[in-house]
Amino acid sequence: MPRRTGSSGWLEWPQSPIRAAVLVLVAVAALVVVVRLPGVIEDLEREASDNSALSYADREVAGGNGVVADQSAVYAARALIPENETYHVAVSPDFEGGSNLTVPYAESYYQYFLMPRRPAQDASWLICYACDLAEHGDGATMVWQGGEGVSIVRIEH
Repeated sequence: MPRRTGSSGWLEWPQSPIRAAVLVLVAVAALVVVVRLPGVIEDLEREASDNSALSYADREVAGGNGVVADQSAVYAARALIPENETYHVAVSPDFEGGSNLTVPYAESYYQYFLMPRRPAQDASWLICYACDLAEHGDGATMVWQGGEGVSIVRIEH
């Protein structure tokens, strides 16, 4: 059978319903893009603006801002504890500062932030969240104290 040319091929069964459905889907997709694209671009611009407003410390500490009680404590710990020394994080269960993530996760965050320093129970350095220095003996000397009851202690063994 010879093939027909012209617009009559568009209207023949079974191609005509499939073609109509494809055209409707393309039109709906184009409409969605036209309607949603400005809002998506606006959201991306707002997020970029919020991110550019963060300080260097906020960017470096990042998710730790929701974990540690005092951002300056992580910097003080990194500055005071030599890279080849060990440290221990003691968070009192009665500690009331920070967030609900501080007590369970502060120790884990310091482990990440203070690399290559390693945590150890018998460490010479203590990052103390409202802990009692008397529990660590006469060799415990506070070398830094920040806000919300966070301090850094040197322990002479």
